[in-house]
Amino acid sequence: MKKFYFLSAVALSTTFFSAQILDSDNFNALNNGDVGTSTTFGAPGQGGIYTNGGANADYQIVSIDAGHGKSFQMASGNTGVATASNRQAVKPGLSAAWNARTSGNNIIQEKFEIYTGTAVGSTRIGTNITSTTAGIVGIHYNSETKTLNGQANITPTGGASGFYNITGITLNTYPANTWISVAFTYDSVNGIITYTVDGVKTTLNIAGYAVTKNLAPNQHNIVNQVNATNTAVNNGSIDNYVISAENTESLATGQAVTNNAKISLYPNPTADYLNFSAKVKSAQIFDAAGRNVSSSKATNNQIEVRNLAKGVYVVKFETENGTQTEKFIKQ
Repeated sequence: MKKFYFLSAVALSTTFFSAQILDSDNFNALNNGDVGTSTTFGAPGQGGIYTNGGANADYQIVSIDAGHGKSFQMASGNTGVATASNRQAVKPGLSAAWNARTSGNNIIQEKFEIYTGTAVGSTRIGTNITSTTAGIVGIHYNSETKTLNGQANITPTGGASGFYNITGITLNTYPANTWISVAFTYDSVNGIITYTVDGVKTTLNIAGYAVTKNLAPNQHNIVNQVNATNTAVNNGSIDNYVISAENTESLATGQAVTNNAKISLYPNPTADYLNFSAKVKSAQIFDAAGRNVSSSKATNNQIEVRNLAKGVYVVKFETENGTQTEKFIKQ
């Protein structure tokens, strides 16, 4: 198994056929307790699942509630060092199943549920699908911002493709111990990625970028990755995942939303002003306790923060295509 936290999909014909299930698991057939005995992809554990990173106790089959039966729980490390604190689980077979699909089923889709768990620290738990070299699409829960973010392999006009985190796929936030139903699709022929959160579908539409086409799915990853600012062990869970090859998208219909590429902040840390890399209408700043300490219009894509006390803040800002939330440090 590769240590990828990316996604991918493949180019197919346009003949119409019914959906095919490529892989699925609700974990109910497994025993509560450790998933495996190796955390270096050395040997398969329960359900043929391989794990990588941390200790065996970081990968557990647990019974969270009666409605979900058993689920797969993953605990991050307590640092922001990826090699020490990232966690990954893989059940082989996706590549073979995809290659054996019915011709014309051009879209790979995954539906699953995320349990936010302890929702502490700064980690991202979710799933993604990778090619042999890069990522295509995925969804994860960010325990610091309490938001859901997408992942997508996109290519800038005249530039090289890359695997990006995508904010704004939903404006909702989710506290600890919350179940969220999510899904994503990747159409490699037409270059389309969608995300669905609690029945509301978002079609990725990023100015200056196109979804990278013709990526071939190779591996399905369940991950709990850390951000550089993480200082705590975070537990989250995955359940009821279904990966399928589709000829048309079969997700629940809902409100269509477009996303922008992630807008960056600079300088960060800052003492006087906070600048935005793209057009922003207005911004709200929240302190570590969640209190709104400032609201203002962004002038020339810039807001003043010199009156704030030193510390860590979250800025929620409005763009033409929705809102985005980012953290910054006031010096």
